[in-house]
Amino acid sequence: MIRFLFVALILVSNSIFSILEIEILKGSDNLSKIAFVPFGVDDGIEESYGRQISRNIEKNMLLFGEFENLPKSEMLSYPSSGNDFYYRDWKVLGVDYSVIGKVNSVNSLGNLNISYSLFNINRRIKLLEGEIVGSEDNIEGISKIISNRIYEEITGLKGIFDTKLAYVINSDADTYQMCISDIDGKNEQILFSSKAPIMSPDWSPDRKKMAYVSFENGLAEIFIQDLQSGERNSIQALGMTNSAPVWSPDGKSLALVVSFSGNPDIFLYSINSKRLIRLTNHYGIDTEPSWSPDSKKIIFTSDRSGSPQLYEINTQSKRKKRLTRDGNYNARGRYFPDGKSIFFVHGNNGNFQIATKKLSSRYIETLTSTSLDESPTISPNGNIIIYATKDGSNGYLGGITLDGKSRFSLPVKNGSVREPAWSPLLN
Repeated sequence: MIRFLFVALILVSNSIFSILEIEILKGSDNLSKIAFVPFGVDDGIEESYGRQISRNIEKNMLLFGEFENLPKSEMLSYPSSGNDFYYRDWKVLGVDYSVIGKVNSVNSLGNLNISYSLFNINRRIKLLEGEIVGSEDNIEGISKIISNRIYEEITGLKGIFDTKLAYVINSDADTYQMCISDIDGKNEQILFSSKAPIMSPDWSPDRKKMAYVSFENGLAEIFIQDLQSGERNSIQALGMTNSAPVWSPDGKSLALVVSFSGNPDIFLYSINSKRLIRLTNHYGIDTEPSWSPDSKKIIFTSDRSGSPQLYEINTQSKRKKRLTRDGNYNARGRYFPDGKSIFFVHGNNGNFQIATKKLSSRYIETLTSTSLDESPTISPNGNIIIYATKDGSNGYLGGITLDGKSRFSLPVKNGSVREPAWSPLLN
């Protein structure tokens, strides 16, 4: 069954009142301090270009509460090149890093030429020097590229400022909306709206498609939607209900749950051939599959031992292994990008919290302190987890860095938000 949706109606940008906005709840007292110096401009170029670029970079770098900034009013100088930069000006202010730059030119097509540098004040060295050319109409995108490079130089991790987040909003009007936005909450779009529940969004590896579950026809169906055209295709998996789709790392298959006669099992579905391959066949409930980064294994939730626990299955041999034993509830498992650890929902004594576990260890580490957490998703650099939680009857998104230095929330202005899914990095 193929349904065509008009892009003008579905891809509505910034027209709804549920936009996400990150609010830092807790930051460490020992964060690295960065001076984001307003970028200079060459003669004849509008000063607003430089101010806007440096302001965007500063906002990006402070987004998740991992760094603190030096107020502009405390700066002793405003260098725009290495010739004007003096380490002593920043050392006395307790600064760890300084970011400077300059808009060198604007051509007749509106393309900006921008140079930028990152300095380590304590080591007295220039860590990064770069140049980028981009349209004056895409200053936000240019700023994200520079921010990603600065973030990676400081942390050793890939920058994630050009990633996106998918989520489901249940509005006060009892309407469900499948939405995506930039990771900072900007450029929000509605992909699909329904009076029936929508759940389990998952990005294709190339970020061009979204798989999700919709109950619009009365039963759980899996749809794949093209994000550019809006075209939707339902998967005919022949089961009574089909749910929990997740893309394989190569984008050629989905792992999903098919329920025959009320018994859910894990299947593989080929995108090209439409063929189904059964992975599990048990009288218990097998659900919530997720691929390992190398595509060789799948983690899933099963109650075959009497309570929901996490298991791992080899996609070729179909050999299974139980991964969790502590607690009476462990579910919605996902691999870290390195494949060496997993994160999941850990339940004990009525509390449900986000936890992690190294695959080589039995020890479970609980990350969150709230009690109704679900649906964790991890940043593609493996450093930040966003999850759904509740404050009374209102659902909102929470977030935490893996080092525990920062906690934040992503509430919506109207309704409840749930089912977050972090996009892959752009190639």
